[in-house]
Amino acid sequence: MTRSTSRDRAGASKRHYSSPRRTEQSEETRQAVLQAALELFTQQGFNETSIRQVAERAAVSDQTVYNAFGDKIGLLEQAGYMFMSHEDPAEVALLEALRAEPDPVARIRMVARQSREFWEQGAEPILQLELLVIYPATRDPRLDALAEQSMAHKLAGTRVLCEILYPDAIRRAGFSLDTIAEFATAVDSAAALTVLQRMGWDMDRWEQWVTDLLTLFLDPSVATASRQGAPVSGAP
Repeated sequence: MTRSTSRDRAGASKRHYSSPRRTEQSEETRQAVLQAALELFTQQGFNETSIRQVAERAAVSDQTVYNAFGDKIGLLEQAGYMFMSHEDPAEVALLEALRAEPDPVARIRMVARQSREFWEQGAEPILQLELLVIYPATRDPRLDALAEQSMAHKLAGTRVLCEILYPDAIRRAGFSLDTIAEFATAVDSAAALTVLQRMGWDMDRWEQWVTDLLTLFLDPSVATASRQGAPVSGAP
């Protein structure tokens, strides 16, 4: 009886013991798997990526991935949250460049070019990933919250850009920053780009279309003055 109780206590103690180092290693492994999944999803597409490929890139076993995330949808869900939590150096650099550029139309051209470069860096897999999250072919409730947060994240980032592009003094009357941000988010979306590409548009035409549309939200006199090379007041 006494020995049995001692073993029970020892077993209970062992089961509840948690090593800080082991916890740290577990989190490092989890982050490595998520990073591997995100890279593969955006490089070669979600459907073309297997759990085994993710495990191999992260240098872990297949079972480790299954134990931590369940399946590919679980991986996509958590990789999406990780992606949104990271600050993109290219976006930070763009904001700094926009604030330094005095010409309103030139700022809009910079945004259109940066967006084009983003899509071209891995257009097809990135398009697939965004479309899968926001418009999944097979409805999975785990993606609902991710889709909602993904859209909110993109909208918030676009609004920051709009604050620089359209300060009160040069913004077209009747349009709020929120309205412009919603419009710009829809224009610069995987869904819109996919439709236009299926209609035969190339990226040169798409970039000019984005520039022309976003210029419409500038006060007409400001847009005209900018095209003529005249100084424009109200720039940030």
